[in-house]
Amino acid sequence: MSASTHLSARRPSAGDSRIVVLVTLPIILVLFAVGVASADLPAGVTRLSAADAERSGSIVRLNRQSVGGSTLVEVKPPTDGMTLLAISSDGRVVALADQVGERSGTLTVAAADGSQLRVELPGLLAATFAVDGSSLAVIDGSGALWRVDAAAGRRELIAEGPFLGSPLIGADGSLVMLAVPSVEAPYRSTLVRIAPDSGLATVLTAEALVYAAFPLDDGDLAVVAHRPTGTVVDRVGGESERRLADLGAGAVNVTVAGDGRIAFEVAGEGIFVIELSGSVPRGLGAGTRPCFAADGMSVLVSRGAHRVALSLDCSQLAEVDGLAGFAGSAGCLP
Repeated sequence: MSASTHLSARRPSAGDSRIVVLVTLPIILVLFAVGVASADLPAGVTRLSAADAERSGSIVRLNRQSVGGSTLVEVKPPTDGMTLLAISSDGRVVALADQVGERSGTLTVAAADGSQLRVELPGLLAATFAVDGSSLAVIDGSGALWRVDAAAGRRELIAEGPFLGSPLIGADGSLVMLAVPSVEAPYRSTLVRIAPDSGLATVLTAEALVYAAFPLDDGDLAVVAHRPTGTVVDRVGGESERRLADLGAGAVNVTVAGDGRIAFEVAGEGIFVIELSGSVPRGLGAGTRPCFAADGMSVLVSRGAHRVALSLDCSQLAEVDGLAGFAGSAGCLP
């Protein structure tokens, strides 16, 4: 007789029955509570309260601090493997990926109060919050574009793409994206505007290899593109284009503030900023992957494991460890 048969043959005593009831009842109550809390959520979506996230060891903590006229958000996830994808314009909600790329992944939308929403998606490449924080534009692992409700996790496929880069969301709900031949081989990247209802794409510039686009305060776009001579930044609006800067062959990780200031990295030389169109680049010191604050008055750079906020006169304003970004800094996270 096997051990499992011998154990199953034992009759529980009255005392055993009381123990089973006492042990099982809390489990039933917990499952019932989770079922009630999740009843209004779509399949593949989980909502955790701050208390639930704390108990499960999955809480995401947000530390917010003022840097000039902007908000710097330090994000402390429960594990080192998570990637920060986006920060809402008020700095109170962040979006993280458990893994970037792949064919399946979990988007975690974590709030400053400790609560979070987990949304299963077919991979994750990038995400951006709408200005009001009610939804996110998300690019999945195959390059398809989704709209995700930030409160309930409902997912809606907008366009199959493939796309790359962080989406820009306009006031009318349209999305500016980089259309590519494939995620694996983006040898061409065209800047397009996607209609949110139909998913139809309109080409915005003739540039064949666009690296990124940033919204300008007057409604135009600053478009970072590759040319045979190096990296250029153009202003694109309506049917007109004009050159803002020719950064040369060594410029990478270019970012543009709403007022037209440009920051970029030169490998081995550090961070440079151009404050006025046509002016000479000025060094800000060591660092990689610069990102402007929403007001354009400070720049966040990576220095090893640290994120350092610098004023435009090179003064250090703040330093944090790990994941961090400025609230509402569209299309740019270090």
